[in-house]
Amino acid sequence: MNERNSYTQMPPIPSALIKALEGIYPSQDFTPEKGVRDLDYHYGQRSVVNFLKHTYQIQNENILTNE
Repeated sequence: MNERNSYTQMPPIPSALIKALEGIYPSQDFTPEKGVRDLDYHYGQRSVVNFLKHTYQIQNENILTNE
């Protein structure tokens, strides 16, 4: 199975979910005083949000742009 199929096998992702997660887990800038655990925790959250955003984009591509 190629990468595109793995994304399209996901259930449809509503844009409202992505918008809500962006509000709950916004992208942040960190100062050097923040600990590595704080950074890891934040980037783990953002990784999930970014995955869902990417999957949403793939699921909603125009049929003319599909490979």
